[in-house]
Amino acid sequence: MKTKWGSCNYRGRHIRLNTELVKKPKDLLEYVVVHEMLHLIEPNHSERFVKLLTQHYPTWREARADLNELPLSAEVWRE
Repeated sequence: MKTKWGSCNYRGRHIRLNTELVKKPKDLLEYVVVHEMLHLIEPNHSERFVKLLTQHYPTWREARADLNELPLSAEVWRE
């Protein structure tokens, strides 16, 4: 994944995570996992989704902001 931290196909019941998450702080990985797992219950970012996310990960807004400040992947410099 080059443009997202994670995705969920709720019909197919599978979640994909960006492998770069292993290089990020553990709490940010947890946020993405909870976020994507909740899409198995609520497929879009509806009011219900936000309520569930707040219930299961109260500091999600801070985690999202921290994660969005980080690069998706490390740059590779070649000479």
